[in-house]
Amino acid sequence: MVFDIVYRIWYGFINPPASTKKDDAIRFGLLGASNIAPVALIAPATSNSEVIIAAVAARDRDRAEKYAKKHNIPIVHSTYEDLLDDPSIDAIYIALPDSTHYEWALRSLAAKKHVLLEKPSCSNATEARALFTHPLATKPGAPVLLEAFHYRFHPAWQTFLDLIHKAPQAGKIKSVSAEQYFPKYAFGATDIRWQYELSGGCMMDFGTYPMNLLRQVLKEEPTEETLSAEGRRVSFPGLPFKEQVDEAMRATYVTSSGAVGKMNADLRFAGGWPVLPGFLSSNLPSIAWPKCEVECDEKEVEVDAGEEGGGRSCFVRRKVVIWNHLMPSIYHRIDVEDTYSVRRGNEVLRTWKDARNLNAYTWSAGDKRAGTSGVGKEWWSTYFYQLEEFVNRVKGRSGTGVWVDGEDSIKQMEAIDLVYKKAGMKARPTSEFQL
Repeated sequence: MVFDIVYRIWYGFINPPASTKKDDAIRFGLLGASNIAPVALIAPATSNSEVIIAAVAARDRDRAEKYAKKHNIPIVHSTYEDLLDDPSIDAIYIALPDSTHYEWALRSLAAKKHVLLEKPSCSNATEARALFTHPLATKPGAPVLLEAFHYRFHPAWQTFLDLIHKAPQAGKIKSVSAEQYFPKYAFGATDIRWQYELSGGCMMDFGTYPMNLLRQVLKEEPTEETLSAEGRRVSFPGLPFKEQVDEAMRATYVTSSGAVGKMNADLRFAGGWPVLPGFLSSNLPSIAWPKCEVECDEKEVEVDAGEEGGGRSCFVRRKVVIWNHLMPSIYHRIDVEDTYSVRRGNEVLRTWKDARNLNAYTWSAGDKRAGTSGVGKEWWSTYFYQLEEFVNRVKGRSGTGVWVDGEDSIKQMEAIDLVYKKAGMKARPTSEFQL
């Protein structure tokens, strides 16, 4: 197991196999010398024969040149505008501060570039609606625009959804909980995540994932009547308290069918160490696996007559948990527990449990979602699968069918705005940019 994990990390993130590039490969330009791009785009592009990382632009020319040298990027532009004006560039990757996403996504579309846009797509729902419904994004032949919810493209997450939405043992969703944590002290007091003007906050970072999970599982949007939220404001010793910036967020909403969705995200997770008393461990950084757990309502299923004979019914109640949906190529596990009960009227004749765990590093053989590169490879990261689909869209191919469309991105930002409102906080500021 340890060897397998090392193998997947090595090829998926550290030393991905180089590919021979095709003549019509998509040439990407990076807006910003970001920390996430090497993992989210540069590594998967190395192994994708249809993608070339051709250029980078940053506000600091010296930083851009050092970044380009480190990552073997041939072209450096002094300004973002110069990159967009480069006729050799086909697509733009935007991993800038959230407050600038709307402006530079719109500018990129106006320059007729395809756009891979880091999540969250915009600062708020107003911006998201303006971006994804803009004629530049919706007209026939418009460039491809994708919000980069990378985990959704991996077979592990899609397998999890199949187990709760399509499997014969799965009844209606009863409850879902999603949680993600980052250890305290990982981000300093001056980090952009804590700056309201740059659209910072936990819900604009780690918190956007669990809300996205809930929306996919429940297939229903939260409303002002059904959602409640509680945020923990960020606070650093000796610095002013930030009333509008959350370091952690909890939210709950109930669907029209009564299903309950709960999310918990924390960018400064601490405490909970089992071997230490609370007064010693409460301020110590802590970690936990990203997790999504779903419980289904009881469902009647067919069963052989068996020794109980006729006149009885069989019911099953399913619970499914996925561990590490965020970076499943490193390691993940999907736990499935089916609890069966055979009854005659109100009499319980027999009960048993069927528990198993599985993983899905690649698509199953014969799965129609296997892309142009087949079932995939175990070391392919979520970002690799995402890039495959982005390329398929640009090339006009059907691909796996997994996608994040504009309407979905708008609803995601509406949900985030609503969480802030219910937590007594403001939505992030709207850009004044006009094209």
